[in-house]
Amino acid sequence: MFFPENSELRAERRRLLDRLGDGSYGAKGSSIEEVICLPGTRVAILDRINEWIKNTSPSTERVLWIRGMAGRGKSAIASTVAHNWASKGSCAIFHFRRGQNTLDGQFICALARQLGKGLVPEVKKAILDCVRENEDIAKKRLDEQFKTLLVGSLGKLQDHAYPIVIVVDALDECNDDADAVRFVRLIDQHSSFIPTNVKFLLTCRPEAPLLVALEPRTWHAEDLDLMPDVSYDITRFVQHACKQIRYDHGLPKTWPSPADLNRIVEMSQGLFQWAHTAITFVGNRSPADQLQDLLQQSSILGGLDELYRQILSKAFNEVKKDPKREQLLSWILGTLVVAPHPVSLDVIGFLYADHDTLVGRAEIVQSLRKNILADLNSLIHISTSSSEPMRLMHTSIRDFLTDRQCEHQPYFVDLSREHRRLATACLQIMGRDLKKNICGLSDILKSNSEVQTEVDRQLSQGLRYCCRSWSTHLTTGVTWSEIAEATSVVIVKFQLISDEKLLSWLEVMSLIGATTEALAMAKHVHQWLLDCSQKMPDQFLRTLWNDTQRFIAAFYEPISSCALHIYASALTQCPVETTLWKKYGCQATARMLLGKRQQNWPTNIWTSSAADEGVRDIAFSPDGKFLAAGFGGGIIQLLDVQTGAWLGEPLVGYRDLSAWFVFSSGPKPLASGSDDDTVRFSEVQSRTPLGEPLTGHSGWITSVIFPLKGEIWASGSDDKIVRLWNMVPKESMDGRLCRHSKWNRSVDLSPDGKILASVSVDNTVRLWDAQTGASLASLGEPLAGHSIWIKSIVFSPDSRILAFTSGDDTFQLWDSQTGASLGEPLAGHSNSISSIVFSPDSKIIASASYDNTVRLWNAQPGASLGEPLTADLELTAPGGLYLSLPWACKPQISNPLPSKLIPRPITIESNWVICGSKRLMWVSHHYLTPRTRVEILSPWRFALESELYDSHGYVFDISGSFKL
Repeated sequence: MFFPENSELRAERRRLLDRLGDGSYGAKGSSIEEVICLPGTRVAILDRINEWIKNTSPSTERVLWIRGMAGRGKSAIASTVAHNWASKGSCAIFHFRRGQNTLDGQFICALARQLGKGLVPEVKKAILDCVRENEDIAKKRLDEQFKTLLVGSLGKLQDHAYPIVIVVDALDECNDDADAVRFVRLIDQHSSFIPTNVKFLLTCRPEAPLLVALEPRTWHAEDLDLMPDVSYDITRFVQHACKQIRYDHGLPKTWPSPADLNRIVEMSQGLFQWAHTAITFVGNRSPADQLQDLLQQSSILGGLDELYRQILSKAFNEVKKDPKREQLLSWILGTLVVAPHPVSLDVIGFLYADHDTLVGRAEIVQSLRKNILADLNSLIHISTSSSEPMRLMHTSIRDFLTDRQCEHQPYFVDLSREHRRLATACLQIMGRDLKKNICGLSDILKSNSEVQTEVDRQLSQGLRYCCRSWSTHLTTGVTWSEIAEATSVVIVKFQLISDEKLLSWLEVMSLIGATTEALAMAKHVHQWLLDCSQKMPDQFLRTLWNDTQRFIAAFYEPISSCALHIYASALTQCPVETTLWKKYGCQATARMLLGKRQQNWPTNIWTSSAADEGVRDIAFSPDGKFLAAGFGGGIIQLLDVQTGAWLGEPLVGYRDLSAWFVFSSGPKPLASGSDDDTVRFSEVQSRTPLGEPLTGHSGWITSVIFPLKGEIWASGSDDKIVRLWNMVPKESMDGRLCRHSKWNRSVDLSPDGKILASVSVDNTVRLWDAQTGASLASLGEPLAGHSIWIKSIVFSPDSRILAFTSGDDTFQLWDSQTGASLGEPLAGHSNSISSIVFSPDSKIIASASYDNTVRLWNAQPGASLGEPLTADLELTAPGGLYLSLPWACKPQISNPLPSKLIPRPITIESNWVICGSKRLMWVSHHYLTPRTRVEILSPWRFALESELYDSHGYVFDISGSFKL
């Protein structure tokens, strides 16, 4: 029996699907109706594919690989399979397209979204349940998305009766070859955990990186380049197309002649793309004349490039008498080539509405169809719906248009120039159209998913394109090597948007579900500004866009949940000494009436909490992109340095507690010491052990360290010995052992490989010659300074600074050359620090603690190391608290509403202040502790106070948020 969804269930389903991003991105090629195979063609290969999909025996491979050169019909086959199986089970398809790669990294989310919107209830439920448990999955790495959305959800459907088909087309056109190869390897690694009815169909050209990844597999493969003669299929296709042309134009049944038809088939040379393009060209305008034009050049039109050249030359000859029409046609081609997101006729009309050719025309779309693009229907797919994306029919067309051999032709596309022109257009439109509360929303209690009807009505597709694409066009089009005149106009418009419309842009990105994109854009623009600092000495823009990326990251939850909370929650709590607050603080709709405002972004970039176990040790990867954290229970987990997010599955397999570890200076190994008296090596990417554990110590391993240079590494143990090892072979250098009078806790080698430092339970640090094992007498007595036992040590990358952690929850810096202490101990953690480490560039210090957190600290350029680095305590407030504020901390507010008259209790749940079920405001960690108490003081005022800090009370007035 069918039970219709109520409105709340539909809203929740849409909300969950929105967490996966835009599912339509990549779901279509040139339009699925256009690219599927003609009935009666490709019969043999389609039959083989269908039989493979239906075969669910355990011995059947889960992957079918279709390979072939450009124009062989790979995409048509892939789309046909998706079209046929969409109604028979669950099917999702993603087409990679060169030049439209902005969201390629989200293709797994796009596939999952399609499955979550499919017809099969069990599959929909599995996907939605998975997203509900992992709502931030779109921000995770590719491997985690794969394991969560595909392996995790589909793995629950072992007894599912219907096929689940996942089609990934043109994998070779993925912008990042590494992502494409990684996807292939993920399928191979996890196929045994996926039900046998789940099948992956992959298509690609025989490109080198993918060949290396695919060829060793024993998967089924269909090589279109080795197929027997396909003339029959192409003949059938051409006959069918000509029949339709005869009907549309009233031509006799004898047209075309058998000889002409055969010549078309011969000219195709087995390329379906050539046949499709040629026959579309013939059917445009006067078919008889077009056919003669085609056949008269049969001797030179045997390849795709020559065919494209003829079609483009003819189209531009039609408009060359009108320079304005020629310019607009060139601009549209350039837009289709460089656009990072799909564009429709509506978007084209929106972007170029002020062009002289279109000004004053009531029907811009029709004018584009009939007067500008009419001769390019064979190269550009133009849907009958003006809102559907336009696309170049084939990637080879883009390659031809950007080839320097066409540089002097009117259809040549200069990528840098087109990006710069579109950046100017996008920024100009944004400056004209963006404004605060652009959709006129009045209810801050409604989430973005609840106001999509109004968003669809108010935000045109053209403005959405501008907001999502301007940064790509700007940073690609302005390379700073060109003359100032070429870039001055676009830079002025960028400055204007930054100065006046930045939050309005962020509001649109929030409303269309693109907050993650906005964060990536802000980071990219900031890095671009840093790269061109010599060309733009003005510090304002660099500071503002650094603030912007910090702002989005710090307030991601309220910004992505409801666009109005940019002004109600995020801006209200933005640090007041930042350039962003000084420029836009006046737009905040809520106020802090009592309490000390945060001044600047904390030096503590992020805090990441472990689930159950204390953090034993941490280490930066050599490239500084991620951290490894070791926990009790034999587990090592990787974290993303930029976001603090946990990356993929942990490294496991260690007996007892995984103690200390470090990355080698080489590309792969991670070495770790364990309580079983051994040292182990692991390969980070595959998370697999390398060889057997190394033995030699007679006590549990307390520390392992590699130098940045040299051929030795060191390990420390509670057997009172620091042992030096050769890198290759991995064997102990028995004559070079450094001994303490008591067992040592930690060792570290200076990056230059010259000094070995070791710390013992006698609260001293000793320095040794790493080559000989001799004590460095030049430093005199062992280093000592902490009154409580020293736990671990680490060198800075320049070998000049040593950092010690102590049992009093602090760490301290020392000069390794003189043995002098550099300032006071640095405090911030609420429990013992287990490890600290410098980033490769020495700008960041990371600390791990048994308070279950990992903290990053900024070391400001030029700042004295004698000054302590401090961080704000960032802990997650528990949900469901309803506590009263002590009278001593209450502000004197006239006629406060008594708490007993409030109809519903006010609570804090996951940082949200909630009255009943309504979210009033999101509160930053800066103003919360685990003992934060909240109370309503009047209808639109509430107070926060922490038992941990009796002098700190906060009062917020949110009345302005309800007057929008």
